[in-house]
Amino acid sequence: MKKIYIIQILLLSIFLAGCNSTEYYEFEDTQVKIESAGVNFTATGGTGEIVVAEAGNFTADVDQDWCSLNINGKVISLTVTPNISISGRSARITIKSGNRVNYVQVTQTSITFAIDAAAVNIDGKGGEARIACHTEALLAIDTVADSWLDASIDGNEIVLKITAGNPSITAARSTVATIALQNEGGTNIFTYDINVTQEKNYLLYEDFLGTYTMYYSITNTSSVSTQSLPVTLSVKSATDKTYYLEGILTDEFAQYGNITVKYNSDGTLSILGQIMFKYLSTTWDTWWLPYSEDSYVSRTTTYGMVSSNIELSNGILTFKMTDNGVWTRKTAGFNIRVYDNSTNMGVINGKDGQSYYFYPSFEKQ
Repeated sequence: MKKIYIIQILLLSIFLAGCNSTEYYEFEDTQVKIESAGVNFTATGGTGEIVVAEAGNFTADVDQDWCSLNINGKVISLTVTPNISISGRSARITIKSGNRVNYVQVTQTSITFAIDAAAVNIDGKGGEARIACHTEALLAIDTVADSWLDASIDGNEIVLKITAGNPSITAARSTVATIALQNEGGTNIFTYDINVTQEKNYLLYEDFLGTYTMYYSITNTSSVSTQSLPVTLSVKSATDKTYYLEGILTDEFAQYGNITVKYNSDGTLSILGQIMFKYLSTTWDTWWLPYSEDSYVSRTTTYGMVSSNIELSNGILTFKMTDNGVWTRKTAGFNIRVYDNSTNMGVINGKDGQSYYFYPSFEKQ
């Protein structure tokens, strides 16, 4: 995950500086003299003290409840709670001794917030991303825009997890997770959006293996499916990333050979024209032939169809086969035919009694 460093959103507030521990104050006779004052606090809070320069009876009070004090001799001890807000704050301590009075201002900075990435990308098949967040506040997940993303807090990290694959293999999908900075009471004091993108899905060679219902038309003049047939994509060569398309040929022809399907590097499938079987000691061969929309066939191993409109929705894989764009004509489907050299010896019917398979589409079972 590439880190995108975000400039700290809230700059530390600058307030009037108090006296340091070595500074001695000169006051008029009407003021209570102060020897030192440690009264500047960060957002995390803590303790400090004011040392009154004279012993004797004096009182002190503070005008904010987030700052408390205790008097012990010449020392006024201060306790400041964490400042879980997006702005700095100040309190005034009033010190009185007889008719004399003095005021000391206590300052505290706001919270800081920094996050290692404002946006993340997650693999199309799912995965997890962790983003470190730096703040004094409590972290919480406020909202997540889409249910396919799970968000949680683990210490100072925001955990973004996608357990499902992106249903699209053509487009990424995006959502927003909103985190909240909260006070100790659980109230949001600040929210921040993280953009989450899941890359488009991709199907591996193994993903296509299995049983399908193949829908098709028996005429090249209509792309409307009128027939269906159970078929299987089984392993022909995992090394070459090829399959057998089983279930179309009758058992008589399937024992000699079968239709080959190729897995492409872009996650698609190709079915091309091919010789399925050569008859020994003869000049006959059996072809799986590309058939065009204008009623032409071609004995070639480059013309054919490629998978498109691939969808993976609710675990169901579907795709259509369309013209691969190599032929000058538009491929509509295939038919099975026997040839003797260049002579057409006739068509062969498949298991369903058909020899023509146009506009095939597949739905995995």
